Amino acid sequence: MGRKNLNALLILSILLFIGLLHLLTQMQVGNFNLQEVRASTTTVSVVPSSVTAYVGQNFSIDIAISDVLDLYGWEFRLSWNASLLDAVNVTEGPFLKNGGSTFWYYKVNETDGRLVADCTLLGDVQGVSGSGVLATITFNVLGVGNCSLDLYEVTLIDSSEQLIACQVIDGYGSFRAPHDIALVDISFSPNVVLPGDIVDINVTVENQGAYNESFNVSVYVNSTKIGEKSVSLSENFAVTLQFEWNTTNFEKGDYEISASADPVEDEIETADNSMTANDTVTILYPGHDISILDVASIKSVVGQGYSTYITVSVKNYGIYSETSNVTVYVNASIIGTEEVTLSSATSATLTFIWDTTGFDKGNYTISAYAQPVPNEVEVADNEKSGGTVYVGLPGDINADGGVYIDDIAAIAQIFGTEFGSPSYKPECDITNDGQILIDDISIAARNFGKTDP
Repeated sequence: MGRKNLNALLILSILLFIGLLHLLTQMQVGNFNLQEVRASTTTVSVVPSSVTAYVGQNFSIDIAISDVLDLYGWEFRLSWNASLLDAVNVTEGPFLKNGGSTFWYYKVNETDGRLVADCTLLGDVQGVSGSGVLATITFNVLGVGNCSLDLYEVTLIDSSEQLIACQVIDGYGSFRAPHDIALVDISFSPNVVLPGDIVDINVTVENQGAYNESFNVSVYVNSTKIGEKSVSLSENFAVTLQFEWNTTNFEKGDYEISASADPVEDEIETADNSMTANDTVTILYPGHDISILDVASIKSVVGQGYSTYITVSVKNYGIYSETSNVTVYVNASIIGTEEVTLSSATSATLTFIWDTTGFDKGNYTISAYAQPVPNEVEVADNEKSGGTVYVGLPGDINADGGVYIDDIAAIAQIFGTEFGSPSYKPECDITNDGQILIDDISIAARNFGKTDP
């Protein structure tokens, strides 16, 4: 279709829409010939007709039409109590689109709590018959109360520009205060124990809703439930529940304490129904015990001849102060060894630097080993692997075997960022100086187009 034809169709569509608005205006001021309105069983209604929702909740209603013949265009107005509801979205329904392209318009007056919506088919086409949805309106509940969803000044027009008579059915809304249970605190004591010791856990839960509620609160150690209690709370009241965790049969390690409250009926905001304590409980081994907790490279990809940092976390799970040598390996090569002294239940993070000069390109496995301390029996956790690091062409940020424009773009996009910044990417810091600067881009640019053999 040529541009002239498109322009002509657009002009025709606008003229048709203007004609529709003119027709509606004539009807509203009493100049329309009512003898031209045909008898009809058509109904335009708010669906559902009755809505119950809670403060803070969104809900949607449809403006639905039923048993219509040859519908070409429509208009309606809707009003509500603006102190109770906020219209957050208005969308055209699918019904009229079944007849072809449509022109759709709406305007919301939030201050007065009302809207007007219009829609018409475009072009010389037959109207749509049957039943369906004209529009959908989504509201957010602002306050407690009741109000009508008043549907009025509904106008329907057929393809012959004749009015279609219809029955209009309003809606009604009942808006209530929310049901809301929240966990507000978790505390425990002690935080370092031996197997068999008791940990006292306190969980504070509050009824932040407007109704009396009964519900269950459960406490977990990692993923293991260690207790559950039933609670009944009046509105705006809180209670602290006490739980005991018997650590018998739990192995040494660090344990996360969490709690959850079962959602009550009609509760919407459930994110605060669960909570995890900020600290952990450490169960010690009743003897000598050093463990490697974690080993990791700050970079998963490093340019050949450049460096990366490797961090090792080590903890003393024994009951004595200990001194141990921690060694980091890349495959079988020793990167470094550091002595660490830890009192009982304490940990440390050690940092090593791996200069890849002299290392072939390829994948390397990093690992760490803590030398067993005297009389240490459980030594399986003295060693830990930290995954692999790829050594490649400097500037090959994504480890695909070559330096291409996407690598340089990745560095340029975060130019100027520093270690600790959310956008900082260690792999782009080729020089490993904690900053993404022009030298990183230059190194990649010098290798642009190169690939590994």
